[in-house]
Amino acid sequence: MHKAMIVLLLTSLFCASGIAEEIDIKNLMINHPEWYIKITDWHVYAGWSCPAIIHHVTIENTSDIAYKGIKISVLYYSTTYENYGTQISQETGVLPVTVPPHSRETYLKSGATLGAGCMAMYAGNLEVLGATPVSGGR
Repeated sequence: MHKAMIVLLLTSLFCASGIAEEIDIKNLMINHPEWYIKITDWHVYAGWSCPAIIHHVTIENTSDIAYKGIKISVLYYSTTYENYGTQISQETGVLPVTVPPHSRETYLKSGATLGAGCMAMYAGNLEVLGATPVSGGR
């Protein structure tokens, strides 16, 4: 009977350890969505006096949970001859999409506003800042 209790205790510890690892990973997915969301392709259009429009955004979600309201930051650079490539602006915005777990899809084909824009600048260095986890996995 003594051996059976030791086996039971060890089995319980190993199972609890596995559950704890699962909970830790899930907490990371909830607290750091920027580690699991990758924007692999995107386009920004801006006219002379109009807002910048981000469109055809390809988002990959490698986590086990869904996210919505993806917060991003985009740097804008000058296209003028004198200052070409100089950072002139930074915008943050929220992409109004919900991305399922373990997915890769293109969103915002019709576009969404992303701050002020101008034809004398181009967008670069898009960074995911965060997102809201969706309870229930979708």
